[in-house]
Amino acid sequence: MLRFLDGGESHGKALVAILEGFPSNFHIDVEEINKELQRRQQGYGRGKRMSIEKDQVEIWSGLRGDKTTGAPITMIIKNKDYENWKDFFNREAKEEEKIKIIRPGHGDLVGFYKYKTGDIRDAIERTSARNTAIRTAIGALCKQLLKSLDIDIRSMTKSVGAVYENKVNLFNEDIYTIIQNSDIRCYNKPIEEKIKAAIDKCKLEGDTIGGSVFISIKGVPLGIGSYTQWDRKLDAIISMGIMSVQAVKAIAFGEGFNSNIQGSEFNDEAYFKNNEIIRGTNHAGGIEAGVSNGENIDITAFIKPIPSVKKGIASINLASKENVISRYERSDVCAVIPAAVVIENVCAFHILSEILNKFPSDEYNELKRNFYDYKAYLKKM
Repeated sequence: MLRFLDGGESHGKALVAILEGFPSNFHIDVEEINKELQRRQQGYGRGKRMSIEKDQVEIWSGLRGDKTTGAPITMIIKNKDYENWKDFFNREAKEEEKIKIIRPGHGDLVGFYKYKTGDIRDAIERTSARNTAIRTAIGALCKQLLKSLDIDIRSMTKSVGAVYENKVNLFNEDIYTIIQNSDIRCYNKPIEEKIKAAIDKCKLEGDTIGGSVFISIKGVPLGIGSYTQWDRKLDAIISMGIMSVQAVKAIAFGEGFNSNIQGSEFNDEAYFKNNEIIRGTNHAGGIEAGVSNGENIDITAFIKPIPSVKKGIASINLASKENVISRYERSDVCAVIPAAVVIENVCAFHILSEILNKFPSDEYNELKRNFYDYKAYLKKM
């Protein structure tokens, strides 16, 4: 069973995670993990925090050399900004320092009342999207193993505000190279410029903007997941992971939000060709009845605008019970572009977890052998 726990605050000493159940004898490339962390920090509309942090992962256990041992893997990402905050973490907050004015849409209000520490800052530190750095590191490790099984996960920006990118083939190498080199994660230059203009306008006005991202996963064989229980369905498991990412408010598989398609068009027609099952379309997004059907797993996730709005919106002071204007906390103008990278890696963890459920293996070569034997078996059926 693959699982992890993570901890850490936005401005604390470090972000940390312990990953358990990762197979032994897999050679890890730490620099590949760091490249994913770097991808997460890029993107148009990022805030000043990205100029402070240069995320690098350290692995403190579970390796001998660069090879996994099967023991729990401890991952650490140190926060450089801690040096500016260590006084705050090493003493009790003075009453006049405690934050009492909420930012509607953030975890400020609910955290204040749920944990009752008397300071919204404590909720801010744990609900911050800074947490996605360690989740990206975990997923990046899982992504390396998936790649060795010929499973590839790619992403693009689908929309920012009212500007929408055209649908493109993420597995066309020429197209994806352009997307990877774009600080909007778009293919079409005119659309990229319109998105930049929309972000710039929000920045000038002291506002924020949301949008959507598209994720496609290629190479997951038929039969991953299960319909025998509600909590074993692959789309439900992936949804839980993605919906737990900060600012994600909705998710769709395939054409899940398209209510204009009738049943005769929506349901993906199936054919036999060269003894393989071929689909005419992929409206289901690669999952039927909670089980992968062999097509690409296509996901759209919708990212709300960040709640730290510089120009302020109507809010409340929890101490005085007065109606006030919301306070501003340093943040991005748009988090859509990095969200695509984070969600790629969140998906990597859950896909690998479900593959290990299908092919329980303590050791990597055993997993690889069982995985490819199964794929060969599917072709002979």
